Amino acid sequence: MFSNLFNRARDPEERRVRAWCRSQLGTTPGDLPLYRQALRHVSAVTEDRPDLPDNERLEFLGDAVLDAIIGDLLFGAYPDRGEGFLTRMRSKLVSRSQLNLLAKRIEIEKVMESNVIRAHESSVPGNAMEAVIGALFLDKGFERTRKVVVGLLRAHFDLQEIEKEDRDGKSRLLEWGQKRRKKVEFVITEEGGNGRGRLYVAEVRIDGHVRGTGKGGSKKVAEQDAAQSAFRSMRSRKPSTTRATENPTQEQGRPAEQRTPSSRGRSRKR
Repeated sequence: MFSNLFNRARDPEERRVRAWCRSQLGTTPGDLPLYRQALRHVSAVTEDRPDLPDNERLEFLGDAVLDAIIGDLLFGAYPDRGEGFLTRMRSKLVSRSQLNLLAKRIEIEKVMESNVIRAHESSVPGNAMEAVIGALFLDKGFERTRKVVVGLLRAHFDLQEIEKEDRDGKSRLLEWGQKRRKKVEFVITEEGGNGRGRLYVAEVRIDGHVRGTGKGGSKKVAEQDAAQSAFRSMRSRKPSTTRATENPTQEQGRPAEQRTPSSRGRSRKR
């Protein structure tokens, strides 16, 4: 009883984070400061509070834990598929655009501490998602973290639909732009690191507007990741009454029984 009294959130912000963990993750934090750290971007650490830890170390840990969880999930879900397919599927599930989408769906920005200007798409929510996974691992252990992550993936994503995504998204998006007389550009906006640690950030711009961002160890991988990000963004923006020819992702997003005969049986992997 006394431990419960001492562990109660002491201010409105702590109560808000605790309530979010319960509603979105289905778990009650044992170490609440750990989750607050996971939700604190480096931009929120002010000069007068250098003692506040940001979420970068937890993001590093969460990235490794997430890889292990996704690897285990796919290994069991696809017992007859090879290493190449499993690697591609894992890359799709842990891509920055996919993590950003998951973070948005569980409303992580409502509890994040960040001073980043949201003028365009950012990796901050997805990074915080990884950091929260790292905090969960330290607080609850691997098995509990695995159950939470797998539950979130199954609630918000369809593995079969992700499997069907076109592997060469860049070519498909450029072709769609030509048909619709829209200017589609792939722009490398950042380059960092060296050797195996090289990292590229790409943007997809349609008629000058950013519609997707992606990251990768090569320009090609970053552009493909950005293309898939753009597809998801366009799916969420288009009304259901829009004609299929207006959106290159609409045919792909239909349930199997509603697709045209010519669309069945196609392999759509990135």
